[in-house]
Amino acid sequence: MNTDIKFYVSLAIRRLPIMLVLVVLGTVIGIGLAMTLPPTYRAEARLLVESAQIPDEMVTVTVQTSAEKQLQIIEERLLTRANMIDVANKYGVFKGEGRLDPDDVFERMQERTRINVQAGGNRRATVMEISFTGDTPQMASDIVNEFVTLVENTSAIIRKTEATETAEFFENEVERLSEELNRKSSQIVAFKEANKDALPEEQDYRLTRQSQLLERLTLNSRDLVSQREQRNRLLAVGTAGTEPVRLSPEQQQLQQLQNELNSALSIYSESNPRVKVLRAQIEALKGSMTGNGDPQRTTDPMQAVLELQLADIDARIEFLEADVVKIEEELARLQEAIEKTPENAIRLEALTRDYENVQNQYNQAVSSLATAKVGESIEVQGRGERVSVIERATPPNHPSGPNRKLLAGGGVIAGTALATLLFVLLEMTNRAIRRPVDLMRSLGVQPLATIPFIEQESVKKRRRAIHMALIAAVIVAVPAAVWAVHTYYLPLDLLFAQILQALGL
Repeated sequence: MNTDIKFYVSLAIRRLPIMLVLVVLGTVIGIGLAMTLPPTYRAEARLLVESAQIPDEMVTVTVQTSAEKQLQIIEERLLTRANMIDVANKYGVFKGEGRLDPDDVFERMQERTRINVQAGGNRRATVMEISFTGDTPQMASDIVNEFVTLVENTSAIIRKTEATETAEFFENEVERLSEELNRKSSQIVAFKEANKDALPEEQDYRLTRQSQLLERLTLNSRDLVSQREQRNRLLAVGTAGTEPVRLSPEQQQLQQLQNELNSALSIYSESNPRVKVLRAQIEALKGSMTGNGDPQRTTDPMQAVLELQLADIDARIEFLEADVVKIEEELARLQEAIEKTPENAIRLEALTRDYENVQNQYNQAVSSLATAKVGESIEVQGRGERVSVIERATPPNHPSGPNRKLLAGGGVIAGTALATLLFVLLEMTNRAIRRPVDLMRSLGVQPLATIPFIEQESVKKRRRAIHMALIAAVIVAVPAAVWAVHTYYLPLDLLFAQILQALGL
């Protein structure tokens, strides 16, 4: 074990010059970056989400987007490609770096911008921190304040827009429901006008009227029968108590038709065809006898009284017959209306139900519109939940980066790591026989003795001189190369950023 340690130590001493070159190279690069990278300044601002100034118990706020969600929306808008490029151009963030591609500007602006949202919980406030790393203190603070202004404006716009859109929605809904109410009302009015004789609210009246008419029709029918019987009795009495009266053929025919009509009316109604035919014949015969006189008939006082009584009874019968016809016509109309009323009631109930549903929706929409208008007024006046600035960005007094000590120390560590890695790789890839143990492993024999290689002193001195010259060249050439790259090709910070980007770090 000790032999192996001594072997590797001697091997490390032998390879020390090349390893020192790597250590020196890393150290020089680290120190070069630490000395040449320009200082950067980081400005920061803090914003707070304040609760509404009017209690929720008094007014219902129509903006339902939570503070955390609003800040997420604002953050996405803040970090958009167009906004980042506009801010970079406005403040000349990359002014001295030539013409950059918009994609590069966007990516580098995102790298320099930091947004941290601390969500509120357990009655804690929601806080937003915005920071930007710039080349000068004033640039960093100006850009952060630009972001802060954008956050404030965006927050107010989001809430106002949401409240306004809510109010506009309910305004349109109220207008739509109002038109729907008018249309439903017109349908009900038109239906009632078209069915005014068969509306359900008048059904009780129609039924009562029908009962009254039926009773009246019964009474009239009885009166008709009674009057006709009385007329027949008068005719019978008049014929028996007086001398035979000589009647003309027309009068005899008229009397015969009248008797047939009385007999028919005792059996049939006025609407019977036979009754109508008999009445037509009687009227035609009376018309032909008008004005002709009655020379054959004798003037008898008893006969005159009889005729007066018969005329009175005929007039009563005529009135009752006309009244019966009117009652029957009205009963027919009432019956039709009564039969149509249930169907109309169902249809009217459906129309009324639709109207009431729309009315309820309209009332709810009006109430919601009033609430939305109050919410919109709150947001317009800035009395709702809002984002306020706790601390605006100020130009920092000291640079925030780069960490020069870390870069220099990192260069030393990186050079040492490269030298160690080179030593390990050379040892892993070297298959030559350099120790007795290597001979035993390769040939499987036990050597009796080993004779080391004896190097001449002149060769040692020459090798040492070459190593020293190589180290000196590295010490001189590496800083010169770093300076040349930084001056004539690309600044080291940009070159370093590109290297990290290419490595995906």
